[in-house]
Amino acid sequence: MDKVVLLTDRPEECETLISYIKILFPECEVQVQPKQAAKLQRTSLALEASTSKK
Repeated sequence: MDKVVLLTDRPEECETLISYIKILFPECEVQVQPKQAAKLQRTSLALEASTSKK
């Protein structure tokens, strides 16, 4: 796993969760996305996944 993306309405309240994720998966990048941008991010991740296999 390379990246963990958290979708939330309250990104300011994610600090504890981020710290736990970093303890469990120290090699992963942790990114917080507001839920409003979720549709745009999903499209971006789908494109990234389809191009990374080539």
